[in-house]
Amino acid sequence: MKRSFIIISLLFVITSCSVLQNGGVPQYALGMSEKDFTASQRFNLSLVEATPGHSIYKRTIEADAQRVIANMYYYFDDGKLVRMRRVEEPKPIVIVEQKPATL
Repeated sequence: MKRSFIIISLLFVITSCSVLQNGGVPQYALGMSEKDFTASQRFNLSLVEATPGHSIYKRTIEADAQRVIANMYYYFDDGKLVRMRRVEEPKPIVIVEQKPATL
């Protein structure tokens, strides 16, 4: 009984690690179909432009729930991925002011 529990636990750990490979982010390749792309990114994907034979999708890359790092744009022609572009979010300008010491 103990041996089977250890084997099942080990299999669970191995399979869960394989799912999280590459940080859980699916890999995309030029030439992949638009159908496969949209199936792998159902939740964090928005259609930016759609014309006959041409479409653009946007995926937001976040560090946490409140901080956006960049946006990825995916360009499709005739249902095939032809271009990927990463656009970094501008960093806020921080100005540090020193106030004169008051006595």
